Amino acid sequence: MTATAEKLTPSRYIGYGLGDFAFNFYWLPLSVFLLKYYTDVLGLSGATAGAIIMTCLIWDGLIDPAIGVVANKTRSRYGRYRPYMLFGCVPLAASFALMFMPVSLQDTALIAYALATQLLFRTMYALVNIPYGAMMASMTRDSMERNWLAGVRMFCAFSGSAVVGYYTPRLVAHFETSSGTAAYFISTAILSAVAVLVTLLSFAMTRERVQTNEDVQPPVRDLLKMIVTNVPFLQAMAGIALFSFGNLVVNSSLAYFVQYYMGQGADVIGNVVGMIPIAQMLAIPPWTLASRYLGKRLAWIVGLCIAIVPLLVLYFTAELSMPAVYVLFAVYAVGSASIAVNFWSIVPDTVEYGEWRSGMRAEGFIFGFVTLIQKIALGVSSAFVGAYLGWVGYVANQAQTPTALAGLRTLITIVAVFGLLASCAVILFYKLDAVAHARLVREIAVRQARGTA
Repeated sequence: MTATAEKLTPSRYIGYGLGDFAFNFYWLPLSVFLLKYYTDVLGLSGATAGAIIMTCLIWDGLIDPAIGVVANKTRSRYGRYRPYMLFGCVPLAASFALMFMPVSLQDTALIAYALATQLLFRTMYALVNIPYGAMMASMTRDSMERNWLAGVRMFCAFSGSAVVGYYTPRLVAHFETSSGTAAYFISTAILSAVAVLVTLLSFAMTRERVQTNEDVQPPVRDLLKMIVTNVPFLQAMAGIALFSFGNLVVNSSLAYFVQYYMGQGADVIGNVVGMIPIAQMLAIPPWTLASRYLGKRLAWIVGLCIAIVPLLVLYFTAELSMPAVYVLFAVYAVGSASIAVNFWSIVPDTVEYGEWRSGMRAEGFIFGFVTLIQKIALGVSSAFVGAYLGWVGYVANQAQTPTALAGLRTLITIVAVFGLLASCAVILFYKLDAVAHARLVREIAVRQARGTA
């Protein structure tokens, strides 16, 4: 396929990006507000809430590769991956709102309900999101085109996060005055309805172009062997797992930090949560260019170094003001945005590396395995944060002790920094740059031409 044939039209870029705009209507509320909803609204302990989230994320991750395999085998007039967006968006939206439906349950029954509804949502999310992620590898084989595609995707993702981060606390506060405990349910139902419309638009604007001759997918045993020998993929997985730990620590403790440590209300929480993805969104074009000229590995490391600095400043500054908090988290957001561009641009490249090394192309399985690692990391991180809150003496809806406040500050800074530094250390060894990727893609094309002849 020629370079010209690889070029995507602007509508394809935008259409694909809109999918992640919609997914972040689900992802950000769960990353930032779900733990706090469980502890402050449902009254669950931090350890219990964290354990529920961990269990559901691990379940989500375990089924992701299986969904990837099923998606790889799908054949329809819409392609392999797009049908899941069309037929799965409404059930996904309904399962999201169901998690926040008010119920008169207590103790074990309440825990069971929270667990069951979140398991249902995580299953539906994987069923739609895994094929969507795998679709990037089927839209183009060109590494730089994928770089731009990942940039547009992340720009739209952070746009969605900014919208939902800003409005979720405000919607909840608005409906609390009239609907009480149903405030979260009504708010998430509104978010879900918007997400459905945007997902359908994304479906209509995307197309799958990269075709393979494999009508029968290899056995899972062979796919796992291909994964184990895919060194760049394993490096990327370790890097994103460690980043996910540090980033989730920041995200999940942010609302607690702003409310209890800084003494601010729902509006300010919404401002900070909404500001972070706006800063990340604005940073996407520069990071897209940086990864093109610096390389994806170096851009990853530089971005995390930028993100680490404000967290250290936040920890070592004696007197904090809200303007300073805004600036520090904005700088953190700019640095962390580099991972969004580079990771989702790296993963499709590892698909070709696996194909080059093993002769098997299975982007659905690889993307499923990606999210397996991510979600295990996020699940462990959520359980850690929940247990940590209990360890430092956090008590919901009350003034916190000095020990608890100091613990919150350490959590959102020093603990997160360890994860980010470890991610940098791992990605130092990643070697699959654009030149090496282009070479192996050419070799794959020659092999396919020989096979056809």
